Amino acid sequence: MLSYALKRVIRSLGLFAALLLGVILASTFFAGVNIGADTTAKAALNQQLSRVPVDIVIGQYGSQASSSTVWTAAVSEVANVSGINGSEVISRAYWYGNMTFENYASFRIVGISNASRVYDGLTVTSGAGSLEENETYVWAGSKIADKIELNSTFTLNLTYWAGGDYPQGEKAVSLSLKVVGFVELDDKAYSITTGEVYTPLMYQYRQQQSQVIYQDNLLIVSWEETFSKLLDAMPSYSKPFSTQILVYLNRDALINPWDISSSLEAVRMVTAQANQAVAKYGMNANNNLEQILMSYQFTSMAMRFSFFIVALPVFFVAWYVGTTVSDVSYNLRRREIGLLLTKGFSTGQLFRMFLTESFMIGIIGGLIGVGLGFLLSPFFATAVGGELGAAPVLSQEVIVIAIIFSLAITLLSTFRPSRRASKLPPVDALKEYMYVEEVKPYRQRWPWIAFSLGLYKIVMFLFGINLFQIFAGRPPPFGNIFLLILLGIWIFIDYYILTYIGPLLFFWGFTKIFIRGSLKFQELVTRAARFLGDLGTLATKNVQRNPARAASVAFLVALIIGYSFQTVGTLASEQDYTIRKVKADVGADISVQIASTANASSLASKIEELSGVASASLEYSLSGTLPGQYYSMQIRAVDPEKWLSTAYYENEWFSGNDVATVFQQMKMNNRTIILERNIAKSLEKNVGNDVTLTIGSSILQLTIVGFFGPVVTQQYYIQQYEYFSGPFWSYVPMELYESLSGSLYPSVRILVKLEPGADGKSVASEILELDNVANNVNYVRSAAEELETYQSDLLLTGSLNIQRIGVVFSILAASVATSLVTLVSLQERKREASIMSARGLSFKQLVTMLLAENLAIVVFSAILGIVVGLIVARGNVAASNATLSYSLVAHRMVFPTDAIILLSTCLILVFASAIIPLILLTKRYVSKLERIVRL
Repeated sequence: MLSYALKRVIRSLGLFAALLLGVILASTFFAGVNIGADTTAKAALNQQLSRVPVDIVIGQYGSQASSSTVWTAAVSEVANVSGINGSEVISRAYWYGNMTFENYASFRIVGISNASRVYDGLTVTSGAGSLEENETYVWAGSKIADKIELNSTFTLNLTYWAGGDYPQGEKAVSLSLKVVGFVELDDKAYSITTGEVYTPLMYQYRQQQSQVIYQDNLLIVSWEETFSKLLDAMPSYSKPFSTQILVYLNRDALINPWDISSSLEAVRMVTAQANQAVAKYGMNANNNLEQILMSYQFTSMAMRFSFFIVALPVFFVAWYVGTTVSDVSYNLRRREIGLLLTKGFSTGQLFRMFLTESFMIGIIGGLIGVGLGFLLSPFFATAVGGELGAAPVLSQEVIVIAIIFSLAITLLSTFRPSRRASKLPPVDALKEYMYVEEVKPYRQRWPWIAFSLGLYKIVMFLFGINLFQIFAGRPPPFGNIFLLILLGIWIFIDYYILTYIGPLLFFWGFTKIFIRGSLKFQELVTRAARFLGDLGTLATKNVQRNPARAASVAFLVALIIGYSFQTVGTLASEQDYTIRKVKADVGADISVQIASTANASSLASKIEELSGVASASLEYSLSGTLPGQYYSMQIRAVDPEKWLSTAYYENEWFSGNDVATVFQQMKMNNRTIILERNIAKSLEKNVGNDVTLTIGSSILQLTIVGFFGPVVTQQYYIQQYEYFSGPFWSYVPMELYESLSGSLYPSVRILVKLEPGADGKSVASEILELDNVANNVNYVRSAAEELETYQSDLLLTGSLNIQRIGVVFSILAASVATSLVTLVSLQERKREASIMSARGLSFKQLVTMLLAENLAIVVFSAILGIVVGLIVARGNVAASNATLSYSLVAHRMVFPTDAIILLSTCLILVFASAIIPLILLTKRYVSKLERIVRL
């Protein structure tokens, strides 16, 4: 039977090609997205681990001896622990003193071992290439590096407590250091040197704010040659510096991105062994990887869930296409089935033969799909603007799971059609026209249930209703325990199930009820095809004769187009929100936080003169109090004219008057205020009313010209106004601020707007390089740089990249699926097409008739899919906004140019997949008939 099945597959490659192609499509999508998920997850973990340069930090506790000999011995013992790749000792201290080149300066001095990993990221820009006793490197980024000369020597005094009464017990050690070189440090070397290795957030902040001015005067000395002698020269209980052992693990051997639980256990085991090795020296070890691995465990689960959601529609499409193709294939093999039955084959033998064929198709399709998925994953990711973050990873697990999936899809698709075909009576099997599939009335229940559930969820999406968020933190409107249980179950179904499969159920139920099981769609086709005359009538009758095929095409097209619009719309909304949120947080294209208000105006003028800067405006942050209230409200003083042309804002943030009118009134009258909207609501104030508040020692009565900020509607946040001033702020004119008296202590920043096309990162660097800026600038924030940092963080963008890959595969799935159904349907009707051609229908007339059938279905389904996709995208946007609390920026539904191009491509491919196979196959039938006539 196996050999016969194999022969049948070989002899009927054309017949099985459609089913095989569908299986390859599904397994390619499954393997490709799985590879993309695995690769993104691994790259995300590696990215997070790269931000922790030191895996384990060993420190000393208690009052045990801590001489250089003890630390050296401890390092040697730690190095022998299995799983550790390297270890080093490091010491850090601060010196304060008067210098010949600076009235007062502080120094951070770090002693690194001769084999330290700091040297991997250290570059000597000038001077010697090695450190000897009492020699030092100066970090080129030090505050006073430009005032230190190469080969100069300066003396630092280190004060420590030697015991006894004050001040007799205070002693000092002098350290004379010769500057033998200036060095640059990369991020990892800087982190190891300064000790910023305990939390990845510190490193991440430094990455985001790489333009921050660090006030360090960093000196690097040799631990063996210089610092060890300081350790031995002082009592153990009074050393005014810290010493640690830095441990580096064999991460490749200990950490498996796909088995985080075992990885955590392995890291903890090595940490425990290191603790055992150093416990006798009064030391203990703490690993810096556990927090990252634990958080990544949840992130990887979220990525897997995104993969499942992305894959769900295409899996359903694969099953549906496979079932449809199998129905047609077995229908075309009816004569073969009849002959086998007359030759003595039993029903069971036929059924097993069909399953064997399916098994072979599943294996072949799975293997091809794995290969194509591996090859196409990076291409699809980059084609839609995403990145996998690393080279594709093809694991054995993916290969096995993809083949199992391919087999499952194939067997599920062919099981019922093959069982039905194997049970055909020989007489019926030998008939030329008789559909294998029969419609049973009781099966209409499931389409109605699916349609009702899907329609319910689409209505909820349309009106932006989310039951989970409505009842979260609120008591239910009734106390009956039975109703409470039912409500909880329904909320779970609504939020966790119907949110994802609701549209799928709607499309399936709709096509089953109104296209396959009703004449309404056929009547619609009749009206649409009326302009074609007799060809339109004939096309309508053909649609009525093949409702199952029409329903299949309608479901496939509507589902994938709807899914594409839904996913692309949601991704575009998320991307738009991220960009706007970053700009809102920065306040403009660039913001410069200043330490002192003394030279703020002068600095703003210098910045405005830089190339690429369109304008710069000062913004002072103050606090004020309302009468009878103890909490402070946030106030920002701005130049009404200049701020409006410089800062980033959205019109929706202001109400009461339009933005231009509000700031024009502030410009004309400096006794005005744009009041925070929630404060205005609590005070029941309207535009034109006065509000009294105190700023510094001044009691002011200001006229309200507008409101700022969204209205907080969540009950929990409304209650917070009894104790706090709210999450947003009010605006007053700059002239009002300048007229105030008393202790104000404002913070000030300079908002910078760039000219179109200017590089925000470059301008931020130029601002830092301005003369005399380093003493006054705390930090500079660039929206371009922060957005770039966000987009490079795979933990934040990994799921979005997976969804982008899913959209591309879904579009291909729609195209191939529509082509397959069209091909097998025409294959089933080739005799009918030949007869109509023989009776006088020209190729053009035949194509017109068939196009009228197919395009009516495709156009209707495309419109249905677009409408539902837009509704679901709107519902997702509303759900995202409902979770926001202290945020000015809200999600909005947008379709930028790249999204429109992608969706247009989707529509073009779907229509092309319905038209091109039809034309080619019809041409083939007509040509074949003409050849027969000529013979």
